[in-house]
Amino acid sequence: MAISNQVIERCIEECLQCLRWCSQCRNESLTEDPVMMRESIRLCSDCLELCRTCVALLTASSGFAHRVCGICSELCTACAAECGKYEGETMRKCAQASRRCAATCAEVAQAGPLRRAAAGA
Repeated sequence: MAISNQVIERCIEECLQCLRWCSQCRNESLTEDPVMMRESIRLCSDCLELCRTCVALLTASSGFAHRVCGICSELCTACAAECGKYEGETMRKCAQASRRCAATCAEVAQAGPLRRAAAGA
């Protein structure tokens, strides 16, 4: 099943937003209470790195992008669940961005190897 360029572009954008909010969330957690927030910090760190990798692979139309997106979806889901436990706007926005990224990455993963559609699709 070919996936549309629109879905790929949306996934790239969702990964970039997730990366942004995970970075902000991690930084805030490190300054507020790193011991209590240790799991959030770990998941946000992992999530932002994997989102960065997804962006690189999707942009390059890598044949492995769909597989990495599948793992990214799982990690984003875990990050959203963890950050969703806490109060605060940054935590809320991180959880929301992670959920959106998880959904779009799952869509790319289910579509299988990238075969980019023709321009304008």
